[in-house]
Amino acid sequence: MKKLTTTLSLISLALCSTAHSESFTAKHAGQGFTSITHDFTSALSNPALLNKFDDDDDFYLSLNLGLAAADEYEVLDIGEAIADQIEDLDEDIDNLINVPPEELPSYITGLNQQIDNIVTDLTTVDEKPVNLRTGLNALIIIPNKYLSMGFFVNQYGRLGMSVDYTDSDESVLENAITTGNLDINDLQSSATGLGYSVAEAGAMFGYEILKHKKYDVNLGAKIKYQRLDLFYNTVNVASFDDDDFDLTDDEFLTDSDGVNVDLGLHLAFGDQRQWHVAFVANNLTKQEVSLIDQDLTFQLDMSSSVGISYQNHWLTVSGEVDLTDRASFKQLQAPKYASVGAELDWGEHVQFRLGARSDLNDTEGDLYTVGFGLSPWDVVSFDIAAFKGDNDNLGAAIQLGIKI
Repeated sequence: MKKLTTTLSLISLALCSTAHSESFTAKHAGQGFTSITHDFTSALSNPALLNKFDDDDDFYLSLNLGLAAADEYEVLDIGEAIADQIEDLDEDIDNLINVPPEELPSYITGLNQQIDNIVTDLTTVDEKPVNLRTGLNALIIIPNKYLSMGFFVNQYGRLGMSVDYTDSDESVLENAITTGNLDINDLQSSATGLGYSVAEAGAMFGYEILKHKKYDVNLGAKIKYQRLDLFYNTVNVASFDDDDFDLTDDEFLTDSDGVNVDLGLHLAFGDQRQWHVAFVANNLTKQEVSLIDQDLTFQLDMSSSVGISYQNHWLTVSGEVDLTDRASFKQLQAPKYASVGAELDWGEHVQFRLGARSDLNDTEGDLYTVGFGLSPWDVVSFDIAAFKGDNDNLGAAIQLGIKI
């Protein structure tokens, strides 16, 4: 039980060490994941931005897909190799009865070498976590001077995995040579997977509550249906690359759903409204889902952030900081981010972005981002971003948009 607890803790730590705690877009990822002070195309991050649009903006559609992964120790490749090696060993042991007596000593030496290779690989990946994160979102925004609105679907999730090597498996493999039979069910080493998904769908609204000759104040809200899914499975290491390692079967799923609300505030000031300050509060209602047997709970508590940016027709420089911790497993320290980013815009046709992000709680390493955008005549947009962090943490995002 202690070993299982250690394995699950490693996986949970991996899940808290990926790129971000919420779904991200390519535009935001390229700028260090800053977003809450930008413009109405970033309303998914701050609904108050629904009111920050140009007079000729009547409609916006966006589709986004993001992916991040970290496999510093090549656990996936080595794990699949181990499963193949065990299968080959099983077949070679079954073939012992067909080996001529004079070739038996060298044949057994070869079997023992196979065992040594399996044990070496198991030791290499033992307790080494690997994680994968995906996220996607789509939104439609209809800005107007009366009550700007939008509709969205949003999903983000993570999957972590770790291999647990049991020393006694070496004796099991060696005894199989003696008995001439290998039963993989006798092996105690295992691969354990743990993951979660947050799916949301809803509507958002923005309203200009105050317009002054020196500043504008905007308020926004998102009302959303929200579902949390938690996945868990553990399989014999010999089935590492087999269909048995399935996290989508109802047997390994637990979920929780409900309605939640996000709020946003945006202030623009300066002669050209070049300065922007924002505040967002997400998930005002607490949501959580638990694995009772494993004593693990993923929770969405209320989280809040503030941001500031300077914007003109060719440059945007922004910074954001979390006031509270992000979503995480209850048993672990959650991340809390501070981010900076910049965008250079050439005539609303081409954008180049850079950024960086650090975790104030020191649960993650620093992350550096870069992005590129094409938006001919500010109608059709194509954006890509990439980021890199510690522990071989790599990620990318792609976004397509249409503005009318």
